[in-house]
Amino acid sequence: MNLPPELFLIAMFVLMYFLLIRPQQKRAKDHKGLLKALKKGDEVVTNGGVIGKITAVDESFAEVEIASGVVVKLQKQGINQKMPKGSTKSMAKSGSKATPKAKATSKAKAIEKKETE
Repeated sequence: MNLPPELFLIAMFVLMYFLLIRPQQKRAKDHKGLLKALKKGDEVVTNGGVIGKITAVDESFAEVEIASGVVVKLQKQGINQKMPKGSTKSMAKSGSKATPKAKATSKAKAIEKKETE
């Protein structure tokens, strides 16, 4: 069964549309809806991976509190996803209690152990 090249080309375009273009458009639409629905008190993750709580929102920007007393202003497009309520509190509780010096020492030991293997 020989298919004409034009039919093959059309079939490839249809396949690419359903596998690549359509899902990307759906994600963009969902992200746009997420940005429109942002409000004060929402907990979000930025594109850089920073977790925080929104303290103020306007047309293009949002102010996000990333630590106690530390507020950053960023473009709404820089927000990647919305987290469930209480996520920032659980993250603060699960933080490591080790001092920076102890962390550096344990990291150096891990590297040293890896090099000897």
